[in-house]
Amino acid sequence: MLQDPHYITIQKTARYYLSGPLSHNYEHVCFVLHGYGQLVPYFIRHFEELEMNDVLFIAPEGLHRFYLNGSKGRVGTSWMTKEDRLNDIADYCKYLDQLYEHFGEQIASAKTVGLFAFSQGVATACRWLTASEHKFDYLVNYAGAFPPDLDHKSAIAKMRNIPVHMLVGDADEYISLEKFGEHIRQLEAQGFEVEQETFEGEHKLYKPVLEGLFKKLLTP
Repeated sequence: MLQDPHYITIQKTARYYLSGPLSHNYEHVCFVLHGYGQLVPYFIRHFEELEMNDVLFIAPEGLHRFYLNGSKGRVGTSWMTKEDRLNDIADYCKYLDQLYEHFGEQIASAKTVGLFAFSQGVATACRWLTASEHKFDYLVNYAGAFPPDLDHKSAIAKMRNIPVHMLVGDADEYISLEKFGEHIRQLEAQGFEVEQETFEGEHKLYKPVLEGLFKKLLTP
């Protein structure tokens, strides 16, 4: 017979990377959340390569590390699994809130504070934005979907006054254009207002797509 679980709250060291030095004066701040199995040292490179020196991209790393193949070799991370998921969700929302507060000085002087998410990071971003009391000026969901367990009433209230962009590639191996369209229709039926975009490509981040998106978001 399985016993009931017991819990204690602990401190844990979390890792994040930046797209540039803090000595630079940035006009914008954007938190970027990686997908399943990715490591932030590599994920942040997609944003370092953008010709957008006025944006500080902050890339937190998920708290779950694991070997991608067997018990050795390359390592990846994730935000959560199905096991004890509610505690994992609560933990990463607290962690991301603390990271936001850590950059209080940069955020206070920024014209915009954005939230960008890729793949598994999309569900994480939606949950964080909904649970957090902190300010965001836009949400970008790239190659991912809203989680089905999201508190729709709270989420709509938080997203009502900010642009919400949904992007997917026409050859994405995880999300077909048909499923993407169906997901958008479901969101709109629930009361969400989203801007959808498709591009030529697979389940990957593409520099031209990112640059075009951020220039559109950040150009007055």
